[in-house]
Amino acid sequence: MSTTNQDESAAVAGASVKYSMRMIDFARRLIQTPSLPGEERAIADLTVNEMKTLGYDDVWTDRVGNVVGVLRGSGNGPTVQFYAHLDHVGVGDPSLWPHPPFAGVIKDDILYGRGASDVKGAMATQVYLVPVLRELGWKTEGDVYVVGVVLEEVGGFGSQVIAAEMPTTYAVLAEATDNQLRRGHRGRALVKVSFTGLSAHASAPDRARNPHFAASRFLLRIESLPMVKDNVFGGSTVAPTLIESDQESSNVTPATISVYLDWRNVTSEPIDQIQMRVTEIAESVAAECDGIVAGVEIVGREVTSYTGVTATMPATRAFETPADHPVLKRARATLEATLGRPVSVGTWTFATDGGHLAHHGITTIGFAPGEERFAHTIHDQVSVPKMNEALTGNVALARALTSDGVTP
Repeated sequence: MSTTNQDESAAVAGASVKYSMRMIDFARRLIQTPSLPGEERAIADLTVNEMKTLGYDDVWTDRVGNVVGVLRGSGNGPTVQFYAHLDHVGVGDPSLWPHPPFAGVIKDDILYGRGASDVKGAMATQVYLVPVLRELGWKTEGDVYVVGVVLEEVGGFGSQVIAAEMPTTYAVLAEATDNQLRRGHRGRALVKVSFTGLSAHASAPDRARNPHFAASRFLLRIESLPMVKDNVFGGSTVAPTLIESDQESSNVTPATISVYLDWRNVTSEPIDQIQMRVTEIAESVAAECDGIVAGVEIVGREVTSYTGVTATMPATRAFETPADHPVLKRARATLEATLGRPVSVGTWTFATDGGHLAHHGITTIGFAPGEERFAHTIHDQVSVPKMNEALTGNVALARALTSDGVTP
């Protein structure tokens, strides 16, 4: 590393330390503010007030309740959004948690609570990159946006609005990466497969056309179904999850049985292809069973934002930023120079909103202090030292990615 790079890295680290305690306190307040999907108003207000206090050039909430703060650049360089989501999943039984889920407990340099890893700890490191840049006196060439979106955990409505109505050149996701880099993930489709026959009294099964037998045959076919392989993501997977019946009485054969499939698809497997494959199997099975009709649909999810806007969520999109993309190369080189250690590049196991952003032409990567293994668990947590490192990394990324030098 050159002396200039060493000096700059030391300057970033020094300025970040100045804001560390405030950043950690903000992360605790985020965790202490419950924000289930559709109930993000309080955390949105908290974030808006924090951004205004920190001197952002402009701060607003859009029509669906997404929070946007901006630091204006000095020129016409690429724009970048540091992207987090405001909502979190449920906590289940609070008594099972080692620490109360909304207390924001810090113990042995670990911050605990629902959303700590997914993604409130990371969000705090993004919000605080702006005052650190100002402290350093660094002007970015392009605009830097810090975004907190709604309804990520139920399909990504907020991200779809941001991507369509406020597109940037690049995006850095706050989804858990353990302060390494991520460049994509598989998508997710929820497939509902229904078999309909004829209901009858269970004492006379010969009068019925029982859809259970078609559903059973279908599941056996799914168990041995060859899946699409992929060199990056390994391949698609399918997991039967729920089974529904139109009957509640145990002495009545149902007319309809529905099976739900959680299908994780790779980038080379479009959603319509999945529906066609499943339909072919379901109709084949139904043809083997007298009086049974099959139906297949990709299930959307109805959501309503805290501002009252309603929409139906599509399947979560798979995406992949190429390993040799200039933004990824620049990000990796910047982080390694700034943090003074190797930085690996990989993919996420779970799905994120990155697919919605990439679908609108926003080149998307991930960098955040959270760890995948803690997301959506009762051990939800984030390391305070890793948060401090992430703040330093985010500051360096904001400067590097808004430079004209990264544009292909």
